[in-house]
Amino acid sequence: MELTSWQFAAFSIATILVYHLSRKARWHAGVLSVANIAFIASHLHAPLQALALVVMLVLGYGSMIVVRRWHHASVMGVCIALVVLSFLYLKRYAFMGALPTLPFVYLLLGLSYILFRIIHLIVDTASGDIEERVTMWDYFNYTCNYLTFISGPIQRFQSWHEDANPPRALEAADVDAGMSRVIWGYFKILAVSAMANALFLKLSPALIESGAHPAAAAATMRYVVTATVYTVFLYYNFSGFIDVVIGFGRLFGMRLPENFNRPFVAANFLDFWGRWHMTLSNWFRDYMFNPLLRALMARFENPKLAPAFGVIGFFVTFAVMGIWHGSTSVFVAYGLAMGLGASVNKLYQLFMVARLGRKRYRELCGARAYVYLCRGLTFAYFTMGVTALWVNFDQLAQLGRELGVAGALAAYVALSALGACAFAAADLAQSAAKRVLPVVSPAMSPAAPTRGSRPLAAALALAAVLLLTLATNTLFSQPPEFVYRAF
Repeated sequence: MELTSWQFAAFSIATILVYHLSRKARWHAGVLSVANIAFIASHLHAPLQALALVVMLVLGYGSMIVVRRWHHASVMGVCIALVVLSFLYLKRYAFMGALPTLPFVYLLLGLSYILFRIIHLIVDTASGDIEERVTMWDYFNYTCNYLTFISGPIQRFQSWHEDANPPRALEAADVDAGMSRVIWGYFKILAVSAMANALFLKLSPALIESGAHPAAAAATMRYVVTATVYTVFLYYNFSGFIDVVIGFGRLFGMRLPENFNRPFVAANFLDFWGRWHMTLSNWFRDYMFNPLLRALMARFENPKLAPAFGVIGFFVTFAVMGIWHGSTSVFVAYGLAMGLGASVNKLYQLFMVARLGRKRYRELCGARAYVYLCRGLTFAYFTMGVTALWVNFDQLAQLGRELGVAGALAAYVALSALGACAFAAADLAQSAAKRVLPVVSPAMSPAAPTRGSRPLAAALALAAVLLLTLATNTLFSQPPEFVYRAF
């Protein structure tokens, strides 16, 4: 069942209707369990392919029981190590290549996000943050919720359990906001990201196919356009699907966490990752960066070293976050690039504070020209970094040879200028629109809650968006795949 398809929407709507036939908690849990199993089964060709998923789930639940009984850091560490090593083996990371593989094909879909949920359950159970005993039913529905199975958002168990036990009552505002969110999400996926993907597929072969050898200047220009188009596709594809699942979640009565907060208004790389895939960033902050920083501070009790530890923590955290995206060598390069970007950003902030002082540095950060420069530089770095998501290592090497050092620097400068100018123009247009047009109803914003009935103008706008989505979708033989399903 392709996540960006209308079949997924039909499956979700049917499940929601059955889900609300009764208000009993057992009925809701049972319907959600059946839907989760049906969704997973739709990706299987044989029952044996579910073995990897079953192993991860059983190991996770067993680890949770163990740490609940034995509250000791070493026990928790061993359990987490077993879960992580099992994940790395099943995902076949390159450094695990010496180990024998399982003699059959198995489903990898969803393992990455299930890993995050399992580690969260182990750590929070060991710390006592999860006080209640987690039943197998709740455990399965939480870890394998079909809405968040493949892409997140990564919801904490406490939040999920609060909505599910007893089930949160569905209100008119939930239906209003949920349907609006779903419609806007499909517009992002089937209209905006589909068009960007079609353009990307036309442009990229001339850069990465084995027989392609454009001149250096032509390669640089084509790379700038191709990388920009891919970033547009990536954002609207991923954020659109998150809108869809959050919207359907509202119709179930679930309050799934937000995953995006206008990432391209970020003034620096660290701010960007506080806005892009926020639940992933927050998870790594809570379960890797903060523990690593505490361990370093406890080992070396010198307050003067705290800034250096922060830089080290950012590099390690972002490097691991990048490597998590894929098991091949190109993702190692991607992870190191993300770690380097975060570390350099932190070092720059420390340097500027030391050089100018906090007050003058804040004033500089508020200057309009400086803001757009930083936004452009951040956009360029991220756009070049996510090149790893659309090339393999050989193609990356070929692209590097075609661009050369001068071409890569020129591409970075061009992307920075393009981003800065585009963001400035977008802000001017938005400011002008606010002066000319009446204030848009909160219901028009996908993330905003709604109160009362939807104004007629907003309802007509949603209808127009839906019709435009349907019309655009007819231009393509099939909708674009959900890009994050590969991770």
